[in-house]
Amino acid sequence: MTRIDTTSEGSGRRGNLLPLRLFLATALAGCALFEPRDSQQPDDGDHLAWRPPISPDAVLANLATVVAALEPVVYGELLADSGWTRPFRFVADPAVAGQGLSWGLDEELAAWQRFCDHYEALQARPSLHLLRTDSLTAGDSASYTADYRLALPASAGRSDEAWAGTLRLGLSRNLLNGDWAIHRWEDWGADSLPSWTQLKQVFLWP
Repeated sequence: MTRIDTTSEGSGRRGNLLPLRLFLATALAGCALFEPRDSQQPDDGDHLAWRPPISPDAVLANLATVVAALEPVVYGELLADSGWTRPFRFVADPAVAGQGLSWGLDEELAAWQRFCDHYEALQARPSLHLLRTDSLTAGDSASYTADYRLALPASAGRSDEAWAGTLRLGLSRNLLNGDWAIHRWEDWGADSLPSWTQLKQVFLWP
């Protein structure tokens, strides 16, 4: 039987280089684990004109886009979850709420899912118009006050529907990745039309 010599000078060098190469590859891969994650478009938002939420203005633009698209999943990307310092809270229109009704992220997402399902079945697409009246950004927090009009055109035997009022959004920035999200949403209805609170309540407790 022929004996293969594995202790020659050439093979010895290759044997010594292999652990070094493995160490360098592992070290470089490990460094990438600790780099900040870049803002990305949500997986279910490929068809949307989605802006990376790296500013409060981008979040407001995404809100109007997601509402018009009746997008049930990506809506959650706009709202701060339990991983944020201040998770999302909706504060209802005081004229409707009476004793100051409010709810959290789970209730908001459930109501929005039912809203999307309902109007998708009717093939009715809403439009959201925001007229910003006041804004303030200070460090990792921002607030926006805007008059809104949410409208659904007549379709499938329905007449036009519209809701109007004023909203105040509190936004904060995630210190880990720099993304912004809404952590507080306050609503006040207009005199002429029902408020967004009233619309949400229809789908909040089916």
